[in-house]
Amino acid sequence: MRSTRNILPWVAAGVAVLSLPAAPRALEAQTSDLLILVAPVAVTEPVDRRFGERIAEEIRDGLKIFPGYIAIERDDARDLIDDYDLDERTMSAIEWQQLGMQMNAALVMVGTAVAVPGGVEVDVNFLEPNSGDRLPMVAFTVADDDSHEVAGAQIMGQLGQGVEYLRSLAFCGDYLASEQPMDAISNCNAALALNPASDRAHYLRGRAHMLNEAWGEAAADLQGVVDNNASDTDALESLAFTYAQLGDGAASLRYYQRFLDFRPDDVDTRLRIAYELTQAERWTETVQLLQDGVERAPDNVGLLEYLTAASLEAGQTAGEVTDPAMIRVAVDASGKLVALQGDAVNPSTLSNATNAYMLLEEYDNALAFSDQALAAISSSDGSGEGEMSREELLAQVHASRSTIYDRMENPEMGVAELEQALAYNPNVPNGRQRLAALKMKAGDTEGAVADFRAAVAAGADANQVGNAIFSLGYNSYYVPQTRVEYGSIDLGELNTALDLLDVATEFVQDTDLSQQIHFFLAYGYFLRGSAFDSRNEADMACAPARTALGAFQRVSPHLAQAGTVQAANQEQIRVAIDQQLYRQESIIEESCSRS
Repeated sequence: MRSTRNILPWVAAGVAVLSLPAAPRALEAQTSDLLILVAPVAVTEPVDRRFGERIAEEIRDGLKIFPGYIAIERDDARDLIDDYDLDERTMSAIEWQQLGMQMNAALVMVGTAVAVPGGVEVDVNFLEPNSGDRLPMVAFTVADDDSHEVAGAQIMGQLGQGVEYLRSLAFCGDYLASEQPMDAISNCNAALALNPASDRAHYLRGRAHMLNEAWGEAAADLQGVVDNNASDTDALESLAFTYAQLGDGAASLRYYQRFLDFRPDDVDTRLRIAYELTQAERWTETVQLLQDGVERAPDNVGLLEYLTAASLEAGQTAGEVTDPAMIRVAVDASGKLVALQGDAVNPSTLSNATNAYMLLEEYDNALAFSDQALAAISSSDGSGEGEMSREELLAQVHASRSTIYDRMENPEMGVAELEQALAYNPNVPNGRQRLAALKMKAGDTEGAVADFRAAVAAGADANQVGNAIFSLGYNSYYVPQTRVEYGSIDLGELNTALDLLDVATEFVQDTDLSQQIHFFLAYGYFLRGSAFDSRNEADMACAPARTALGAFQRVSPHLAQAGTVQAANQEQIRVAIDQQLYRQESIIEESCSRS
């Protein structure tokens, strides 16, 4: 038997033992030695072939006293080599690596020996068969091809340092899995001190920095890994996410796209990229990315649902259609979801489809889809994590139906739908104001004003409500009556306008706007009085004169609160009012005394 006195264990070879924290539980549980498959060192003539085989034997002997590792028996390896009909003498490093995978080896030793001036250069590597990672080993030169014992000692000494590197790397990965980032970083630092070029150590440390939300440090580690290995998909995905956290959307998307070049069928990452794109409001790219995914996976519900929502958002701005083609994509995607899922379709999808049809002004289709949505919501429990409650979904659909009926010029049905929505969810956005506006269109001015007041009482911004009331009264009812002759004024429309403007003054807090409203009220009452007066010119009747006088008498109090708004027009109105007051009082004195 050969002596092992020159095959020194790694501590005796002079490698300092690093001070490490206690091992995580997963490593403490490791009780069996790890296997190393030792291949003969490949030699190049004139080096004796037996030199490579003898080095391998020296390493197998050395592993007998090496802590934590044990060599695979040569005969066991040869049996498997025979099974695969291979020749040990001609096997490549890749074939040894594949054999190591089959034999569950933790490491595979491969190497070369070539003649150089002054001796034989030996270059040995220990590979992790699954990852291909290498231990930190350096080539060395021995005197001749009889120096296999010296070569074995050199290799074992370096293996000691390599194993310490592996130990630190294993601790780093295990602490990372246990979500202990600082311990993980400490062990990765130890691994990098032994092997500064280790992509694996840089990757794990980068992940630990991510766990610690140290995004700048994570980017530095991960960028180096990707620069060294452009096809490392784990590093690409991690780097893309890290750049997103740093606010560098362009870099994030660049690396996500590179990830998808290698794994185009990874739906989760495609959806994550879509989210990053929507955050950057890059809608066209979002929709294209999702459409590409749907082409690869046409029945994927997640992709279709996201495509429905994203294309609906992409096709509109503040409720106005800006890209009908995008809205059509939403319609088509929602239709595919209904075909795939039937009654199990997500109610939110039906709600989105309803809105899409509404934006395309296909109101019958919108109502049909909303009927499906209501049925689907009613049969679901609405308790999915992250989803709206059943009541919120029902309210959303009824609110959409209200808008549809409004656009179909059926405000009465619009009122009924919105009242139903508010019954399910009193917090429908601007619900009370919208209900009030619909009631105005349906001719229920009193109900509308009550809803406006209820909105403020429920916490709505009074100034905002006041502005909404003023805008509605002024644009819809007031302005049209200022563009006709006095005799053609629609008194019903004008009275509605005056009622709304008067209510608006209760809520408007902006002084300038308040003064403008009082000016319009003053002029509105002047128009009202003038309308009655124009209808009374023929017979100078008493009752119309009294009504006209009442309207003219309400002008001055509002002018007094109008500040300097349209000062020149105010003066003209005052002159006209003086004349009208005298005229109406004269008619009343003459006509009413006769009656």
